Amino acid sequence: MINIVDLLKQGRKDLIWEKYCGYLDLNIEDFMKIQRSLLMEQINLLKDCELGQKFLGKRPPKNIDEFRRKVPLTTYEDYIPYLLDKREETLPKGKYIWARTSGRSGKYKCKWIPYTRRIYDKLGEVVIGAMILSSCSYKGEVLLEPGDVVLLATAPRPYTSGYISYATRDEMDVTFVPSLDAGEKMEFGERVKEGFGQAMEKGLDFFFGLAIILGKMGEQFEQGAVNFKPSPKMLCPNTIIRLLKGFIRAKINKRKLLPSDVWNLKGVMTGGMDTDIYRKRVEHYWGKKPLEGYACTEGGMVAMQAWNNKGMTLFPDCNLYEFIPFEEHLKAKQDPDYQPKTLLLDEVEPGIYEMVFTNFLGGVMMRYRVGDLVEVIAKRDDEIGVNIPQISFYSRADDLIDIGTLARFTETTIWQAIDASGVKYVDWTARKEEENGGVVLHLYLELKKNEKRTLKKITFRIRKGLHKVCPEFADMESLLGNNNLKVTLLPANAFNSYIEIQHQAGADLAHIKPPHMQSKDEVIKCLLEEK
Repeated sequence: MINIVDLLKQGRKDLIWEKYCGYLDLNIEDFMKIQRSLLMEQINLLKDCELGQKFLGKRPPKNIDEFRRKVPLTTYEDYIPYLLDKREETLPKGKYIWARTSGRSGKYKCKWIPYTRRIYDKLGEVVIGAMILSSCSYKGEVLLEPGDVVLLATAPRPYTSGYISYATRDEMDVTFVPSLDAGEKMEFGERVKEGFGQAMEKGLDFFFGLAIILGKMGEQFEQGAVNFKPSPKMLCPNTIIRLLKGFIRAKINKRKLLPSDVWNLKGVMTGGMDTDIYRKRVEHYWGKKPLEGYACTEGGMVAMQAWNNKGMTLFPDCNLYEFIPFEEHLKAKQDPDYQPKTLLLDEVEPGIYEMVFTNFLGGVMMRYRVGDLVEVIAKRDDEIGVNIPQISFYSRADDLIDIGTLARFTETTIWQAIDASGVKYVDWTARKEEENGGVVLHLYLELKKNEKRTLKKITFRIRKGLHKVCPEFADMESLLGNNNLKVTLLPANAFNSYIEIQHQAGADLAHIKPPHMQSKDEVIKCLLEEK
């Protein structure tokens, strides 16, 4: 077994790159060979257990084509009898850890997903690869060192991000601030605050977590909101030197203090729909472009960007990937009994697809519809010599807002339009509503205290931003009149009050914050109430 710490001491960076980033050298034919081989291994693992026989039948498929013909597309509802109560006796024999995610449908509080040791180990391997790719500037460059400091800004176990942190530590000798065991006992805000405090003394090499955290922390630095009042921790020599150097850099550059003045990060790794929104801000504040990855609880690690920060490349040994073309996705949405056609990775062309995957490494999800739309943006990346189709995250399938079948909005496009407007806001939620016999994109917006524009001007600026990110919306309103956008201003502190109410009610972590897209009536009602 390759030990990365030993290889770093030996200077064998070629072997490190091969293990953690070698998938980028595959061509599509080799990629598909791995997919087919691991699928047959997976079928052999599942064929004798109760869950496996439910989908595979008594006579298991003998190849990938028979598998796709025989096994239906699935959703979590198909696994409830086996997974919701963690019935391990229905699964292949072995030891499991259980990861959880939210039960978005409201039918169950959460979804439980079993991870094998192989899946757990893969989580750590992928993060080490992300650390390499987020910090390198060319193929083969490895800037990792034992003891690299990583900010702990993820949810605790049993959430997948918690397991990712522990798997990363197990894979390589990294230093989390705060420590993993201590951090699990803290609330999220306390954990991030403590992490940044310790990073003042120990330094900071890598960050992985939410882009919004880096963005907000950078804003606080620039606005002078970070507290640098004397304290025992602040009197540490390392902290004093770090701050003095930071203030000097900021003064030389004739600007306010930025995090990049205090820490010289090797790499930033993040994911989620807000990455595009905060990408430029993260680079401005922290001096590094964030490396984007795509992961989910049911599928584990799925895809990641390379060092040029463009499209994401799928991992060949985590899942079998199938893609439902968008037209087929719409047919299935209109007719729940319709079984949409799927394509394999070597059959896709640039366009939008619904993601379907089958777990490898002993996982149990088969032809699983996770509910994500991805975009195949290119069939290869000639710039860095990657010969595998490149993808980007497009939207949650159930979060897509379609206005008059002409204009289509994702969370990202709405966020981009609001940001481009220059309106100072706290947060927002949007949904499709009927009004006066037609449909509108209704945006509920909480403003910052220093935003003085009138509702009319705010609506004008946001409409202008929406027209820019979605030209089809501009064409539609040009034809039908500017009557398809409505903006409602929420009371001050609306979002914080909602979060507090949910917290007091004991809501699950995933449901504390209102969704940005398609909020239900009770959420809107709570946000609109004067507190």
